[in-house]
Amino acid sequence: MKLTVMTPVLNEAAFLPFYLDSVTSFADEVIIVDGGSTDNSLELIRQYQKRHNIHLFEIKQTGMPYSDDWNESLVRNFMIDRATGQWIANIDADEVFDDRFAGVLPQLMHTADFDVYQFPFINFWENPWKIRVNAPSDERWSNDIIRLWRHGIGIRYESRKHHCTLQTADGQPIWSARRTRVDIPLYHYHYALGNRIKFNDNRRGDLNVWTNEGEPDWTYNHGEYPIITEPFNGTHPAVVRRYLDQLGR
Repeated sequence: MKLTVMTPVLNEAAFLPFYLDSVTSFADEVIIVDGGSTDNSLELIRQYQKRHNIHLFEIKQTGMPYSDDWNESLVRNFMIDRATGQWIANIDADEVFDDRFAGVLPQLMHTADFDVYQFPFINFWENPWKIRVNAPSDERWSNDIIRLWRHGIGIRYESRKHHCTLQTADGQPIWSARRTRVDIPLYHYHYALGNRIKFNDNRRGDLNVWTNEGEPDWTYNHGEYPIITEPFNGTHPAVVRRYLDQLGR
């Protein structure tokens, strides 16, 4: 069984060094679509292409980043159509699986019982030692997330511009597929490393950085729901630990 990992990128240089170390350790191929990066993301990807089976495409996104101006479903389905693996993992550039994932992956792919796998999704907030957890009226954080499915049975992204979700071949929600939960977390480092905010990423009002520049206000409370955090008591994946050591953190 072969696994294709796919991800869209845009100015992900802060994450690509450990992301690519991670996914190339268990993927048979990696498909990346760049949306018009202006940092050194493309340079980093091309360095890894010399040693790994990485296919890089460029589909420039236009309009306001991370908004409905973008055609996210087109990009993600473009990658599905080019995948050659019997399984697909959609792992974004700021996400890294727990180290146990590589060990259980062969068993997951060889089962005939399930077509879709969901995993605990751990969101870091402000720094790599604090996680954000669910609060009333704020269901986005630290939920399970689907990140692995069987290729060739018609699973695709719904036709939406942004925040599109997976569907079965008959257009039903992906949660209706034959699925199960694997108790191995996927860690999300978007709000803990790098700039800790991307352009137009304050659309929910959680960070109080309306100009999309500068240091986020981690104490800000917009009043619609509380932002609840707790210490991270787990262990970062080895690739992230090495990265943090290089940063002296």
